[in-house]
Amino acid sequence: MKTKSTTLFSTSTLALCAALLLAPNSNAAPKDTLDAADVKFVKAESAAGKAELKIAELGVQKAERADVKSFAQTLVTDHTQANKELGALATTKGVEVSAVISPKHAEEFQNLEKATKADFDKEFLADMINGHKKCVSKFEEAAKDSKDSDVKMWAEKMLPTIKAHLAKATELAAK
Repeated sequence: MKTKSTTLFSTSTLALCAALLLAPNSNAAPKDTLDAADVKFVKAESAAGKAELKIAELGVQKAERADVKSFAQTLVTDHTQANKELGALATTKGVEVSAVISPKHAEEFQNLEKATKADFDKEFLADMINGHKKCVSKFEEAAKDSKDSDVKMWAEKMLPTIKAHLAKATELAAK
């Protein structure tokens, strides 16, 4: 049989739990504190960065040429760091990014995965050149036009690395 104090204790505990669950989380960033263009850039580059990492990891496994394999490892290292930084920036700005690779990027990965040993390096480098060309223009635009200073600074910081990746992929493809 319940006593008044047990019932009061249970009711108080339940009320406290409900208050904690319903109270806004003061550590969470407001939802999408960026303008629409910056949100689009962060989401798109987060997805692209995750896909590039997966494709680079495949390059480390499947590349035949040592220089291509080494380049793929550089991409893994650089994109892992960039993805961490962009993830932290997105969290700070309240932008939810997808953990799922887009269908377009998944198809690129699958095509490379199916490539024969003889064709893999050529196809991998062509994919890296194509992707990094697009990336350079998007990052230049964000570095110039972003309304948010943190997004702008991150884009500016990443541009030299992206341009170096493009130059290296182009150099390796010419061999």
